[in-house]
Amino acid sequence: MIIRILSTKRRSHQVYATKFKNHDAKTRPVLYVLTALYFMGMSVSYSQDVSQLEQQTNSKKNTRKGHDFTSIKKIVKITDKVIIDGVVNEPFWETIEPLHSTQKVPNAGDEPTQKTEIRIAYDEKYLYLSGRLFDNEPDKINTNTKRRDDLTENTEWCGLLIDTYNDRENALAFFVTPTGARLDMALSNDIVGPNAFNLSWNTFWDGASKITEDGWFAEIRIPFSSLPFEAVDGKTVMGITTWRYLARNDETDIFPPRDLSTGSSFRPSLTQRFVFEDIDEKKPFRIAPYVLTGGESNNTLSEDEQAYELEETFKREIGLDAKIGLGSNVIADITLNTDFAQVEVDDQQVNLSRFNLFFPEKRLFFQERASLFDFNFGAFDKVFYSRQIGIVNGRQTRIYGGLRTVAKFGKWEAGFINMQTAAQDDIASENFGVFRIRRRILNENSYFGLIATNRTDLRGNNNTVYGIDTNIKLFGDNYLSARWAQSYDTKLNTEETDNSKYFIQMNKRSQKGVVYTLNYARTGKDYLPKMGFERRLDYSQLGTQLAYNFFPGSDSKIVQYGPYVNSISIWGNTSKALESRNNELGFQLLTKLGWNYTISLNNNKELLLEALQLAGGITLNTGVYNFNSLSASLVSPVAQRLSYATSVDIGNFYDGRKTTISVAPFMNITPDFIVQGSLSYNNLSFDNTNSNTDITLASLKLLYTFSTKLTLSSQLQYNSLSKTYAGNFRLRYNPKEGNDFFLVYNGDFNQDLGRVQPFLPTTNYQSIQLKYTYTFQL
Repeated sequence: MIIRILSTKRRSHQVYATKFKNHDAKTRPVLYVLTALYFMGMSVSYSQDVSQLEQQTNSKKNTRKGHDFTSIKKIVKITDKVIIDGVVNEPFWETIEPLHSTQKVPNAGDEPTQKTEIRIAYDEKYLYLSGRLFDNEPDKINTNTKRRDDLTENTEWCGLLIDTYNDRENALAFFVTPTGARLDMALSNDIVGPNAFNLSWNTFWDGASKITEDGWFAEIRIPFSSLPFEAVDGKTVMGITTWRYLARNDETDIFPPRDLSTGSSFRPSLTQRFVFEDIDEKKPFRIAPYVLTGGESNNTLSEDEQAYELEETFKREIGLDAKIGLGSNVIADITLNTDFAQVEVDDQQVNLSRFNLFFPEKRLFFQERASLFDFNFGAFDKVFYSRQIGIVNGRQTRIYGGLRTVAKFGKWEAGFINMQTAAQDDIASENFGVFRIRRRILNENSYFGLIATNRTDLRGNNNTVYGIDTNIKLFGDNYLSARWAQSYDTKLNTEETDNSKYFIQMNKRSQKGVVYTLNYARTGKDYLPKMGFERRLDYSQLGTQLAYNFFPGSDSKIVQYGPYVNSISIWGNTSKALESRNNELGFQLLTKLGWNYTISLNNNKELLLEALQLAGGITLNTGVYNFNSLSASLVSPVAQRLSYATSVDIGNFYDGRKTTISVAPFMNITPDFIVQGSLSYNNLSFDNTNSNTDITLASLKLLYTFSTKLTLSSQLQYNSLSKTYAGNFRLRYNPKEGNDFFLVYNGDFNQDLGRVQPFLPTTNYQSIQLKYTYTFQL
C-alpha cells in the first residue's frame, strides 16, 4: 500500500577492446555521441572543494517557486550528550531554530495544520534529528504499525533523507513512527524508474518516539560511520530533506518547501545542502558470523517415473559477512558461505504476455550501493541483474563467497563485485564479476559511466558484456539518457553476430503541465547478457509517454488530475515487421481525501511469426491479431485501518476475450496485527478452439508484532495453474541492530493429488531453518 507515496504525489579473463571496431553502422552513431560526451566531461576540473561549491551554488538562482538552493546552510555542532528516548528534553535543542516545514500535500505552501518543530544537529560521531510533533487531538494519532521497514501511509512518521555524497541522485532515508518502529531505505536515480526505492537496505542507527497529551515526539541518531561521504579540507556537504507525515489528514509537511509539480518527496536533487565540519571519518569494521541449522525434504520422481521418492537432508552451516572501511571513501563487503534463509519469498506471478517475468532482488548483500551497479535500458532490462547469482532454475544454489567494493573520489565513483557459486544439477561452478565506474560531467545532475560483467564456469564457458552510459540534464527538468552495451559469448560466433543493444531517451522530471518521455531502443538477436535480464530479444522499440497534469489549488477537493497517452511499438529486427504495438489513452484523478481513480482504453496489435505458448496451456497460432480493452483502477485512502486497491481489465485478447479482476485489501486490525491479501482472477475464452480457462493467484499475509524487536509473519499463496499452496513462516527477534534470530519455514502442498499418475505427493518441498547472526563492531 505504498502506491501514492512512491508516485508523483510524494510520490573475463580477456579484454575485448580490440573488437570495438566490429560495431555495425547501426550502433556507431550512438558510440560517437557517448564518446564525445565523455571527453567533454573530462575537460571539467577533477576536484571541487566546499568553498568552490558554495561560490557556484550562490551564483545560481533557482527560479522555481518554493525552491531556495542558493546557499549552503550550516548545522549546529554540539558537545552535549544526547539520550535517544523520544523525550526531546536536552536543553541545547531550545537554542536551535526549527526548520521551516510547509505543506506539500494537500495544500502546497501552507503552514502545517499541527505545530511541527523539526531540528537537526551533529557532533563528531553522530547526526541527530529531533521532532516535536504537536497534535491538538492526540487520541487521533495513527499508530498502525510496529514493523521494521514498513513504508505505509496508514501510520504517522517523521524523519529525513540524506544525500550523503551530495550527488543530487542518491540518498539514504531514516524514519520513525509514533510506536518507535524504524524505517531505513536507499534511494537512487533521483526517484526515476521502477528500482528507485530499496527497502531491503539496512544500516546501524537508533530511533525512539513517545506519545504524550501534547502529541508525539521523535529522536533519531545516525553514526557517521554508517554514512558514506567525502570530506574536503575537513568539510563535508550533504543534502537533507526532513518531513512529517500526518496520516489522518493525508498531509505531508516538508523542508525545504516544494509543490506537487516537483514529483516525489524523496527526490535527492531537491534536498537542502548543509555543511558539516570536522566530523569523524572513521569507517566501519564489522564482522557478522552466523550459525544455521535445520532440515529439508524433497519429493522427486523416480527414474522409472512410477513413484515419488522422498529425500531428506539435515543442514548445519556457518558463515560470515564483514564490512570493512578501507579509507574515508572506500568500503568493502566480504561474504563467506553466503546464506539468505531469512529472505522473504517472491510473490507468485502469471505470464500472459510475450515478455519474461521480472522478480525484484530481496537479498541484503546485493543492496549496498545497488544504484551504482544499475545499468538499465529504461525499465527492467539490465546488464547486471543480481538474481542471476546464486539462483538456478528458480532454486537457490550455494554461494561459496564473494567481495563487493565501492569507492567515491571527487566526481568519480566505482564499484566491483565478484562471487563464486557451487555446481548444481548440470550447471558447473561459476564465477560472477562486475565492474562499474561513473564520473560526473557538465553539471551536478549529469554523468558518464562504464560497466563490464563476466560470467565464467569451470568448463570454460564464458560470457562478457561491456557498456557505456550517460545521463545529462539539458535544461530545466529535461534530461537526455543514452546506453550502449555489447556481449560476447564463447558459444556464439563472435565475428558475424548482431550482439549489441542501445537505448536513447529524453524525458521531463517535473509533473506540472506537459510531461513527456520519448525513447528508442534496439536489441540485437545475438545480444546475450547472462548476468543481466532481458524481457525480449531481436527487436527495436519506440516508446512515447505524454501527460498533462492539472493542480487545482488549495480550495479544490482534487489534488491532481489529467489525461495521459502511452504508446509503444516493437519491430522485429529479423522479420522487419511490426510485431507488437500498444496504445493507451487514459485519465487519472487524485483527491485530497486520498482516493485515486484511473481509467484507460487500450488498443493492441500482435504479429505472431510462430505459435505462442501462454500460461494455462493456451496456444496461439501464427497470424496478426488486433484487439482492444478497457481498464479501470481504484485505490482507497490508505490512511484508514481498512484500505484496498482494485482493478479490472475487460476486452478482447488476441482472437478471444479476457477478463482480469484484481483486489488487494489491507487491514490494520490493531497496531500489532496486520492482514494483507491479494486476489488476481483471469478468465480467457477462445471461441475458435471452444476453450475457457480460469487462472487464479491468491495470497494472504499475516503480521503480528509483539514489539518493535519481535515479529511473526506468514504468507500463504495459491496458484490454480500448478494447483499448489505455498507457505512461508518467519519469526524474527532483533534485540539490536546486527543481532538477529530467525526461525523460517517454507513449503508447498499439492491440490488434487490424483490428477496425474503416479499420484502426486502431499508436498514437493519443505524446509525449516534456525539462523542466528551476531555482529561484532571493531
